[in-house]
Amino acid sequence: MTEMTDAPDATGTARPTRRAASFGAHALGLLQVTHPLPSALYVLAVAIFSLLAAGAHHTSPDASELARALVGVACAQIAIGSLNDYRDRAADALHQPNKPIARGVIASWEALALVTLATLANIGLMATLGPFAFALGLLIEGLGVAYDLWFKGTPVSGLLYAIYFPLIPLLAWALFGNWQPFLLWLLPIGALLGVAMNIANSLPDLEGDLASGARGLPHLLGLRRGLYAAWAAPVGVVILIWTLHLSRLAPAHLPALLVATAAGLLSVALAILLYLRKPLPVTLKVTFYVQALGVITLAGAWLAAVAL
Repeated sequence: MTEMTDAPDATGTARPTRRAASFGAHALGLLQVTHPLPSALYVLAVAIFSLLAAGAHHTSPDASELARALVGVACAQIAIGSLNDYRDRAADALHQPNKPIARGVIASWEALALVTLATLANIGLMATLGPFAFALGLLIEGLGVAYDLWFKGTPVSGLLYAIYFPLIPLLAWALFGNWQPFLLWLLPIGALLGVAMNIANSLPDLEGDLASGARGLPHLLGLRRGLYAAWAAPVGVVILIWTLHLSRLAPAHLPALLVATAAGLLSVALAILLYLRKPLPVTLKVTFYVQALGVITLAGAWLAAVAL
């Protein structure tokens, strides 16, 4: 069994102290520090968008290029997640002692080693995919690193999410598709969904973040207004894509557009119902993934509706 104590650092802040952990606990901690479920969702999104981009180009994605892109995105997410836990290790020891570094199953240097190795792998893989994809791949990780080191807990964090989300489908189109006018609409659509996910991701830990001095967009909004914003943004995207369709600015195939609409509205409705039934932080963690899957389906179905 692993034990963890809070030892004060030079500033008097509690920091985790690591003691010997079993091999299984150590391996699990290394996995957990990478935030595997959110990372997997990003990789899934890139895979879906890549297939759609290639389909719009009436071809299939090159298997080797797709594999390198997916592994590169996974490495970027591993680096971002591990750096996040390294950066927050002292606050986590006080407010989230279940985190791997905070509970002492991995050392802080191991998280940094993961950041370094994953970043080098991402650079190496993206460098083989062409200059535009290389730039987008580095920008995706760079925004996450900037969030972790400087802007988490500030109002700028929402802006980073708003920039970050449209880059995911744009990376897929840079690799496997051609430029098409509807891609411009990914900017407002992705920005709305990105801000919604920033808020939804922060709400489960809102109290602990506030105690640590965080003052990002979710913290400024508070729980009630944050919930309203996270639920309203996908509904706003649904209204936007129907406006684009009816105005012929981005005409869409009706069946796929209906799937996008259903995904956005049903995921929000399910999130609301789950939270009203049990308004607890653990429920907010579940509803984040519900909405994240809804967002991926909404974006993917809309891209299919306008591209195929």
